[in-house]
Amino acid sequence: MTILITGGKTAYALNQAKRFTGDQIVLADYGEMPSFPSATYKFISLGDRNDEIIAHNLLSHCLDQGASAILAVNAFELEELLRSSVLFEEFNITILTADNNR
Repeated sequence: MTILITGGKTAYALNQAKRFTGDQIVLADYGEMPSFPSATYKFISLGDRNDEIIAHNLLSHCLDQGASAILAVNAFELEELLRSSVLFEEFNITILTADNNR
């Protein structure tokens, strides 16, 4: 399974990524991202933060990366994801939260 984790430049996101052994992890964040190769993670930029299109932007990146789950570590993202949960369900993308996170 491929899991997109937001807040990819934070220690919290890296700690969360360690919980998903055996899965492919995409660490995503706004602005520039590290460009070094990693066998464990893939780093991508979500572009500039635009609060008007958060859910659309995250969905687009999930589809581009082939992610079947997303874990948003920022509260502003999680709110938008939960409001748009039906849209993510239509694309078979699971929204992970602290409650259903492995």
